[in-house]
Amino acid sequence: MNKERATTYSLLAHIRNTGTLAKGPIDIFIPLVKRALSYMNSNGVHKGKSILEIKTITDELYGLDFPVPALKKVLDAICIEINDDEITRFVLHKDLSFSINEYTFDEFDDVLEAQGRDIEEVEQFFEQFCKNSDLDIKNSESIFKFIEKNKFNLSKYISHNQNVNGEDYTAEAQFIRFFKRIPAVYEKIKNIYLGSIISGYIEYTPAETKREVKLLLDTNFIVGLLDLNTPESTHTCRTLLKIAQQQNYKVVVLIDTIDETTNLLEKKAEYFDKSFLQKKVNTEDVYNACERRNLTKTDLERIADNVETSLKEFGILTIPYTEKLKSEAKFTDDFKTLQKYRSAKIAALHDAMAILFIKKERKNKRIRDFDKVNAWFVNNTATLESENFHLRKGYQPETIKADDLLNILWLSNPQITNSINGGDLAEIGLTSTIALTLSQNLPKAKILRELDDNIHKYAEKTISDEDIIRVATRITNKQLKDIESLNLLAEQNREEFIKRLEDEAKKQKEIEDARIKNLEKVFNNLSVRTDNLEKSKKEYDQKSKSIDFIIDEKSYENDKLKSELLKEKNESRRIKREAWIDNEVGKWRRKSWILFFISLASFICIALYLLYKANWNISGAIQRFQNWQADFIIGNVLSIFSFLFIAIVLYLIKDKYWNHSNIKSYKSELKIPNELKELKKSQ
Repeated sequence: MNKERATTYSLLAHIRNTGTLAKGPIDIFIPLVKRALSYMNSNGVHKGKSILEIKTITDELYGLDFPVPALKKVLDAICIEINDDEITRFVLHKDLSFSINEYTFDEFDDVLEAQGRDIEEVEQFFEQFCKNSDLDIKNSESIFKFIEKNKFNLSKYISHNQNVNGEDYTAEAQFIRFFKRIPAVYEKIKNIYLGSIISGYIEYTPAETKREVKLLLDTNFIVGLLDLNTPESTHTCRTLLKIAQQQNYKVVVLIDTIDETTNLLEKKAEYFDKSFLQKKVNTEDVYNACERRNLTKTDLERIADNVETSLKEFGILTIPYTEKLKSEAKFTDDFKTLQKYRSAKIAALHDAMAILFIKKERKNKRIRDFDKVNAWFVNNTATLESENFHLRKGYQPETIKADDLLNILWLSNPQITNSINGGDLAEIGLTSTIALTLSQNLPKAKILRELDDNIHKYAEKTISDEDIIRVATRITNKQLKDIESLNLLAEQNREEFIKRLEDEAKKQKEIEDARIKNLEKVFNNLSVRTDNLEKSKKEYDQKSKSIDFIIDEKSYENDKLKSELLKEKNESRRIKREAWIDNEVGKWRRKSWILFFISLASFICIALYLLYKANWNISGAIQRFQNWQADFIIGNVLSIFSFLFIAIVLYLIKDKYWNHSNIKSYKSELKIPNELKELKKSQ
C-alpha cells in the first residue's frame, strides 16, 4: 500500500466519523471526487470526452481503483448537489463526456495535510520499533500493507480478487500490539484500517433482496462465544450472532462440533496447572481467558460439561444426527486435503463434514456472487492458504472468517452500519489480524507443552516468571524457533538448558530497554508529550514488563492553541454570519417597501388624475370622485384596490419589523453558506 492510499483510508474514516455519510454508502466518496474535479479545473481541464479521464485522476490522487459504475453514481450525485438555477458547475452527459465550470472544493485539504503527517509519524514509529526490537522488515510501508490485509480478505468474497497481500507480518503485528497501549498512535492506525474497509463500498454493490441464510459454527467460534478466547474475539462472535439473528439467519452447530469443543476444554483442564508458557506465547489460548476471568480448573470443567446447554441459551440449534454425513465425508477430496493441514485426523474429518454440510445446503451448486450464498461454515481463526479456504476459480468458498463476514454485513446493510461503531469494527479487525499473524507458524501445542513441562521440572526455582515471559515473547516474535532442540537439551543437560533460557531472556530484556530509550527520542522529536512515558518507565522497572508506557499524541499547549485558534475563527465567522443574516433580513424587508411605494404611487396617480379633471380644485376632485360615472368604473376599482393593497403592505411591513417570532422563523430558514458556518473541533 502506498502512502497516498493510506492517507485516503484515513480521510474516509474521518468523513464517516464526522457524519458526512448520510443518504447511502456511496455518498462517502463524494468529497473525494469533488476534490478531484476541483483539481482538474485548477489545472485547466474544463471538459473531457470520457468519465475515464476523471477516473485516472481519482485513482492517482487516492491510490484506489474506482469502478466506472460507482464513479458514475458519485458524479450523478455531485451534479444534483452542486448545480443550481444560477450556475451549472459540472455536467455529466449521456455519452459520459463531461464539462467543468469554475468549480473549486478545498474542504478537506487541511485534513489531508494533517493526516499525511500522521501517516509519516506511524511510519517513523514503525521503523524505530523494528530497529530496536531486532525485527527484520523489507520497508517501512509494510505496516500499511499489513493494516490493509483484511481488505484483501474481503475482496476475495465481494469482487473475486485473489491478490495476495504478503505472507509473514510478524514485525508489523508486534508493532501494533505494542502501540495498542498508546491511544494517540493507535487511533491513527485504527483509522487507516477502518478506511480500508470503507473503501470496499466502491467494490461491492449488495443485492436488495433478502435471502434465507444458514450459518454453521466451527469449534473456535464456540470457544470465542463462550468468552474463552480474547475479549475482542468474544465481541466479534457475539456481535455477529446478534446481527445474524436480527437478519433472520438460521444459526446451527453439528453435534460433532459440540463434542470437539468439549474435548478441547477438558484437555485444557487436564493441563491447567502446568500451563504458563503456552498462554504467554498465544494470546488466544483458553488459559489466557481463564486467567483474565479468574476461572479455576473446576470452572473450566463445568463449562466443558455444559457446552450444548450454553449454545441453546444463545439461540443456536444443534444438528444431532450426523453419522451419514460423517460416512460420506470420509471419501471426499476435502478430507484428503484437510489431513495435510490439520494436526489430527479427527479434526480433518470434522471440517470435511462441515464443508460437505454446506455443499449440501447449497445443493452442490457453485456460487459466484456473495449475495447469493445461502450457507456458510463460520470459523474464528486463520484461514489456510489452500483452495478449500479461498475462492475456487472465482466461486465462493464454503468457509468464512467471523470478522470477514461481520465486515461484509457492515458494508452491505445501512441498519447494521449504524448499529456497529466503526471504532469497534476496527478494534475487532486489527486484534483478529494481529492474533492470527502471530499464531501462524508457532510451534505445535505439544512442543510448547513439553517445554512448559521442562521449565517446571528443571528451571522453575531458577528462572523468574518475568524471564519466562521474555522467552515466550521471543517465541512469538519467531526469534526463538528451535524449540525441539531446546527440549532435547533439557533432558541432556539441565545447566545448559537453564543457561539457554537465561540467555534468551537477557537478549529480550536488552531489546526492551533499548526500545524504551530510543522510542522516547522519537516521541520527543515529533513533539509528543512524555509525561505518561515517565510514569510507565517506573511501572516497567517495578513489573519488569516490556510494554508499560503510555504517552499522549498532542501536548496540552498545542490543544490549547488549537482551541483558541478555533474560537477566533468561529468569532470571525459569527460576525460575518450575523452581518450576512442582517443583510438577508434587509432584503426581505425591502421587498415589502417596494410593494408599498408601488401601491402608493398608484394611489397618487389616481388622485392627480381626479385633480386634473377638476382643474386642480380639491373640492371639485372630491365631488368628482363621489359622483364617479359608469364609464370610469375601472378607475374606481383601481382606487379601491390601491387602498386595500396599501393596507396589506403596511401590515406586512409591521410584521417584518415588530413580529419577533416571524423574524426568528425567517432567520432559521436561511441556508447559511459553508464558509460562514461554525467550525467543529474535528474540522
